[in-house]
Amino acid sequence: TTPDTCYPPMTEQPLIAEVSQKALIRSPADELLVMQADAETWELPGGRMGAAEAPIAGLKREVHEETGLSVSVGEPIHTAAWRNDVGRGRFSVVYFCETEATTVELSDEHCAFEWVSPSTARDEFLTVSIHQTAIDRLLAADSSPVGQPAASND
Repeated sequence: TTPDTCYPPMTEQPLIAEVSQKALIRSPADELLVMQADAETWELPGGRMGAAEAPIAGLKREVHEETGLSVSVGEPIHTAAWRNDVGRGRFSVVYFCETEATTVELSDEHCAFEWVSPSTARDEFLTVSIHQTAIDRLLAADSSPVGQPAASND
């Protein structure tokens, strides 16, 4: 192998993480759905996977629970791994999704929602950096990410 493809062995314990899936949902008007969780937090819909749940089924379940929407799910557009403030592992996947409906039925997890342009979602609403990065990747794509290979993580 060449130095470019040779990696040193892992020297620390592997990340054991709770998995969170989020949906970057595009409407027929090319707007994205953003949801207000509290006075300071705007985010994308989605949530944690169940232990025995298939990823796409879990994402569709979370989106429906939080919004009442049915979505078509495309490829992951962004992933991130980190440890939270108390050292617990987290792994997040943001999927590109589309919907034909725009009538949202809020669950008790959110207090408001907006359909806005991708740049407005990123610049004026979303407070979670992982979600902002997912929109950057969406905007950088030449065409719809549905069916494209998953984006790599920096």
